[in-house]
Amino acid sequence: MVRTGSELITEQVDAYLPRMIEHRRRLHARPEVGLALPETHDYLASALEALALVPEIRPSGGLTVRLPGTARAGRVRVLRADMDALPLRERTGLPYASELGGAMHACGHDLHMAMLLGAAEMFQEHPPRHDVVLAFQPGEESGRGALEVLKHANLHLGDEASAFAIHVNAVLDSGVVAYRRGTFMGHGDWFKVVYTGPGGHASAPHLTGNPIEAIAEFVHRLSAVVADLGVREHLVATVTEVLSGNTVNVIPTVGTVRGTLRTASLDQRTRLHEALTLAAAKAAVVRRVDHRAEIVEGYPAVVGDDDFVGALVEALCRVGLEEKLAPMAQPSMVIEDFAYFLQKWPGAMVYLGAKVGSTPSFNHSDDVLFDETVMTTGLALHALVASLDV
Repeated sequence: MVRTGSELITEQVDAYLPRMIEHRRRLHARPEVGLALPETHDYLASALEALALVPEIRPSGGLTVRLPGTARAGRVRVLRADMDALPLRERTGLPYASELGGAMHACGHDLHMAMLLGAAEMFQEHPPRHDVVLAFQPGEESGRGALEVLKHANLHLGDEASAFAIHVNAVLDSGVVAYRRGTFMGHGDWFKVVYTGPGGHASAPHLTGNPIEAIAEFVHRLSAVVADLGVREHLVATVTEVLSGNTVNVIPTVGTVRGTLRTASLDQRTRLHEALTLAAAKAAVVRRVDHRAEIVEGYPAVVGDDDFVGALVEALCRVGLEEKLAPMAQPSMVIEDFAYFLQKWPGAMVYLGAKVGSTPSFNHSDDVLFDETVMTTGLALHALVASLDV
């Protein structure tokens, strides 16, 4: 049986840290992007098979494996780790840095996988109270990989199941567990506005509309929208890409601006969509160009179950980690397709602080660093969830 006292933290999980670090560094050095992650699949499958486990594998849908618990009460805990990297060129200088020039585990998914492999080993040696399904998911950064993983036969589960995931955070102090009842991460969408005009000579801007000026007008108006709507409820609208022009003496005919929208509620989401559409149209009128605005619905919000979160917090206090708990006043504006798991079953996601040193780096940065030792706390979280009776 998995012990639920302080020895769970200090004795059992510490023993698995060297192997989790080994897994993490091997996965970090060989990152893959997207849904098709053949080398990552092979490594994870080999690691699970070495533990006498037989994973269910879908080529673009990750791996799952079910481990029996001791209670035989019909409850199942789904523990999920994402697998994919980001299309970045790493510049951390680590001895185990990415060997592939166009990919990097800059979001910490390598730690997530290593912690779940640690859980597989631990649960083989110390069976948890409830049955556990370990779910390794590709395509979190893009591709809605959660939907593919949820097709696994191992995840055809009833109402007694619940789901849990950890996300390491390079800004939070090492070992801190940040949690929130209700909305943990917001809704996420993407927008694209295309401005078009006749183009013309750069010496005569008064004779033609300029898509670049329209983009600038739109960005200014979008900032005002965020300031206005943000008084009611926190939200984010970020411009991330602008494309227009190719020389110094021609007013271009086309300009494109893209970005992301993040909101904590469906009502605020609707308001932001409407306001962005209006801002795009007004910018076109003011700058005398035509336009087309598109909003693509992204991920739903990550919404934790109040009872599940409460039970997890109580369990963490029982094992002496209450000083590491950090309740979040506002939802994170990060988006996550773990939301699809929580639409099927109650559960939660938490942040696990992994800051290195006094100056934080940032997830998704090409020089981000993560404290590997926090994987013991992550493993303890998985073990506690596997024994919760909520």
